Amino acid sequence: MTRSSLILISIFFLVLGCEDDNNAQENSLASRIDKIMEEETDFTGVVHIGTLENVLYSKGFGYANRENQIANDSNTIFDIGSVTKPFTAIGIVKCQELGLLDYEDTLGNFFPEVPEDKKNITIEQLLTHRSGFVDAIGSDYDEISKEMYITQSFDTQLLFSPGERYEYSNVGFSILGIIIETVSNKSYEEFLSEQVFLPSEMKTAGYLIPDYSATVIANGYDDLGLLGTPGVNLGKPNEQPWDTDGPYWNLKANGGLLMSANDMNQYYKFIKSDLINEVNKQKMYTKYIREDDTSILYRGLGWGIFDTNNGLAAKHNGGNGIFFADFAYLIEEDLFVFLASNSYRESQGDLLFSLIEELSIEVVNN
Repeated sequence: MTRSSLILISIFFLVLGCEDDNNAQENSLASRIDKIMEEETDFTGVVHIGTLENVLYSKGFGYANRENQIANDSNTIFDIGSVTKPFTAIGIVKCQELGLLDYEDTLGNFFPEVPEDKKNITIEQLLTHRSGFVDAIGSDYDEISKEMYITQSFDTQLLFSPGERYEYSNVGFSILGIIIETVSNKSYEEFLSEQVFLPSEMKTAGYLIPDYSATVIANGYDDLGLLGTPGVNLGKPNEQPWDTDGPYWNLKANGGLLMSANDMNQYYKFIKSDLINEVNKQKMYTKYIREDDTSILYRGLGWGIFDTNNGLAAKHNGGNGIFFADFAYLIEEDLFVFLASNSYRESQGDLLFSLIEELSIEVVNN
């Protein structure tokens, strides 16, 4: 048994520790994480931590709907922002496993109209943000058809020659979503639902397909006043301007998926299972490129990869200034951490690392 497995087992039994033992309670995982969350002033959302077999910590904070005092919990559905990108990457992985494409395929294989400077961009370069595409060509809720999105994306000037360096690109992932639709003859959400959500028993993950009538979707609150009056209720993500099959393409496949902490728990089981073959798992976690000279993150296929004292870990976060989500897991061991919020706080960008440090997981800056 590895040292980290012993740590996780110890953590689990601490969570179950005897209530009569005050010292054990003070040092329990739940107590330590509660102290971290007490320092997150007015955090509203959920924190969910677990292994393949056990939920180690799951707690909601604040309200999904303040006006009706509906509390956040592990069933509350959040906009997970750019944590959507790993799902798009898994969609591409499943396309590869089904023989629908290869990572070395280029945009020229899928788009006859692609201009010369972009026709040799590979799927692998899109997945690792090495395509040279700009970050975005419009706002999340701008109305834009698939055809117009392709045209405008292809009309943009590349930031660098494909493969030359790293530059985060929402455009690249929306194009990956379009490729999924092209090769599968299904909508982006239909394909993910069939290949990922249903096999992993993610019951409320998606854009439109789940029946959200019996669930609680969190309202977004602009507590920082980024868009106007501080504290205003901006409504639910799926009440924003969307197309008939989900968000328009400035958001689709690069962001905006809806799901609960319980869904993410099931997703963790999926990516740890044999539903993804070992060759693809190795590719997913390959360090293709470092984000920059000072970053701890390298880019894998859809994931940020970093080193810890317990081996490699994968993570991704995302947000739109209102909703925020962060997800990380150990690749070589058994532990995941997920958090989501429906009211953004600047400190939330560092919160996940504070949480994993309480699990005896230390980041190694290689």
